[in-house]
Amino acid sequence: MIITLSWLKNHLATSANLEKIINKLTDIGLEVEQVKEAQNELSDFKIAKVLKAEKHPNADKLKLCEISLGSNNKIKKVVCGASNAREGLVTIYAPPGSVIPKSKIKLKIVKIRGVESHGMLCSESELNISDDSEGIIELKNRDKDIGKNYFKYKGEKSIDISITPNRPDCLGVRGIARDLASAGLGKFSNLKKIKIKQSFKQPIKITITKEKNQGCMAFGSCYIKNIQNKESPEWLKEKIISLGLKPISAVVDITNYVMFDLNRPLHAYDADKIDKEIVVRNSKSGETFTALDGKNYKLGSNMCVISDRTGPLGLGGIIGGSRSGTEFDTKNILLEAAYFHPSSIRKTASNLGVDTDAKYRFERGIDPNSIIAVSYTHLTLPTKRIV
Repeated sequence: MIITLSWLKNHLATSANLEKIINKLTDIGLEVEQVKEAQNELSDFKIAKVLKAEKHPNADKLKLCEISLGSNNKIKKVVCGASNAREGLVTIYAPPGSVIPKSKIKLKIVKIRGVESHGMLCSESELNISDDSEGIIELKNRDKDIGKNYFKYKGEKSIDISITPNRPDCLGVRGIARDLASAGLGKFSNLKKIKIKQSFKQPIKITITKEKNQGCMAFGSCYIKNIQNKESPEWLKEKIISLGLKPISAVVDITNYVMFDLNRPLHAYDADKIDKEIVVRNSKSGETFTALDGKNYKLGSNMCVISDRTGPLGLGGIIGGSRSGTEFDTKNILLEAAYFHPSSIRKTASNLGVDTDAKYRFERGIDPNSIIAVSYTHLTLPTKRIV
């Protein structure tokens, strides 16, 4: 479980510093495995110096550049097509594995006209600094900064805590804050209750079938229409990055945020992709389902599936399906907050070889009342229960 000090203080009023909090966590049995430096997707972009720029042996308009990232680093060889690439130039280097902000392309070691290129030298346009795509960036009077990150990121250190199987309540930041408050390290903050008035009837019918080995006991849902899905705001991106995850979209990121904040897994469906209704049922042996991880799963019998009239939309409490996944053009969503039996989750995930953050929490047993808690603090969720 990963937390940051500022995130913890959303739930705990305390003046304790990072060191004191780490010591107290250890005292109460929540072992701190490590404290990690903040990283983000722009941390890879380094200030570099071109030591040599020669004509590419197999291309007239390309140059083969040797790049220095400081005295303790190996020289990097990069093929570059910029006309201003020259010996002595200080610029920005993107190594293999980095993602270019404008194109979203992840760099690999590639052969260009028979010569291996390790990364690239960047223009302002490629880094979304400006629209200038004529040549690579030229940095003046920055020789002393060679090898340093070009982008400044003021992220926090993150605390990685080892949570034992008997403490599923501490798989959310709020649960850890509760323990610290009980240990006298501060005052536990009350959740602010927000009521959202829903002026229309939910158009998607929800049914939990009454059958043996039903893995779902309660299914809370909320239909939200006319949304504008886009990139998350910076505060949310920083939270997601601090967890070691990559921001995807506002809809996906906020569900991940609530899961790590309150230990309450959520799932968002593109409501317009649901065929008429939601039925929570046992799977039939031989049914197939393509998940959000891109894999196609062949299901056995008695696995808890969330389905519509066409077929399975997801494995309850484990992973959603690609057919109903949200995208940037999604306009209406159905938000799920359900409770699944730990034994059902564990058996299905083990048989199919699936491991997700939601599965990790449900198989250990989350608080069933968290469906109510999320309705108070985030959304009103009409809940269908099996009796």
